Amino acid sequence: METRSLRRREALIWRKVGDEVVILNEEGTQLCHLNRTAAYIWTLADGTKTLQAIADGLCAQFEVSPDEALGDVQELAQQLVEAGLAEWCA
Repeated sequence: METRSLRRREALIWRKVGDEVVILNEEGTQLCHLNRTAAYIWTLADGTKTLQAIADGLCAQFEVSPDEALGDVQELAQQLVEAGLAEWCA
C-alpha cells in the first residue's frame, strides 16, 4: 500500500483544457502539457490523498488494473517532483 501524498506546487499557473491540463511555471519559462490520465492524477494531487487513493480513483475512472494504476501514479508523481511541479507530503 502506498501511503505517500503528493501536492501540486502552489506558485504554478495551471488550467484544465477539456480532459487535459496545461501547467506554466512561476517564471513563465516552462510549459507542461498533461494528457487525460495525467491530468486526472494532477487534479487529485492536493496533498490530502495518498498515492494509493489516487490510484484507486484512477481504476474507477479508467479501465485499468489496480497494479497498473498504482504504477502509473507512482511514475507520474516522481516525474512531477523531479520537474519541480509537485512535492511529497508526509
